[in-house]
Amino acid sequence: MVENHSYAADLTGLTLDKSYSPTLVYIKSGSPKFEAYNRFIVDPVMVNYDDPSMEELNPDTIAKMQTYFRDSLIQSLRDGGYEVGTRTEPNTLRISMHLSGLKAPNAAANVTNAVVPFSISVGKVTVEAQFREAVSNRLDIVAVAKSQGSRLVNATPWSTWADIETAFDQWAEGIRKAIDKAHKNRSAN
Repeated sequence: MVENHSYAADLTGLTLDKSYSPTLVYIKSGSPKFEAYNRFIVDPVMVNYDDPSMEELNPDTIAKMQTYFRDSLIQSLRDGGYEVGTRTEPNTLRISMHLSGLKAPNAAANVTNAVVPFSISVGKVTVEAQFREAVSNRLDIVAVAKSQGSRLVNATPWSTWADIETAFDQWAEGIRKAIDKAHKNRSAN
């Protein structure tokens, strides 16, 4: 559940759609949905360093995670047969990701506790995804979700970064599946 999130986006004109709970999804009424887009721009991933819950992390590690997330999303879209580029043109959706609440505590205690399938510390991250019509830069959708690794039966207890990478992969796959579903529904009509 996302609580006390400081939004990077201005939510003016967007309405919360509770049907996506526990993910917070705000939608601009009357705006085109994913089926209107066949081309995507994926911006570099931003990090909210003003977030008081953000841990002090190595800048090189943060940069690696930003690149990993962006590359994962781009690859997922391309695997779905979508064009990903950098030019703004009609039928292009701009996707911007903002990270906050990023925590990757030392997993050493998990390794010493590896006999018991329970992780003492897990990676955590809150992702805010903004979807904009690229030509006008109109904000149509904002989605926010908090992810954390599993404390019980954690497949990678030695790495809290693996928890965060898994969250990024799930976001990339989820976005692609939502776009696929929208395109499939358009074709069926």
